[in-house]
Amino acid sequence: MHLLTPEDFEPWIGRKVRVATLPEPVEITLERVDRRSPMRGFDVREPFSLFFESPLHVFLVDGTYDLDCGKGGPHAVLLTQLRPSDRRFYEAVFA
Repeated sequence: MHLLTPEDFEPWIGRKVRVATLPEPVEITLERVDRRSPMRGFDVREPFSLFFESPLHVFLVDGTYDLDCGKGGPHAVLLTQLRPSDRRFYEAVFA
């Protein structure tokens, strides 16, 4: 099994990402990849987070979705909605 890393997602930055939802897929945009410092000796990989945004009409409940941007994937990713404003924001944490 391939352990996902920030490098797997960096080509997706600024691209629309297809989210497998029913009855039809929706698209969100990967805005950034934030790398975090590993805890010495404890992390199997460098921890990182993905931050996505979408228009308000694209509403995803917290859950695991298959994401694909046409460059790699699909990858099963757990998305959590952050506080919306004029857009919706989602985060995926890889620890």
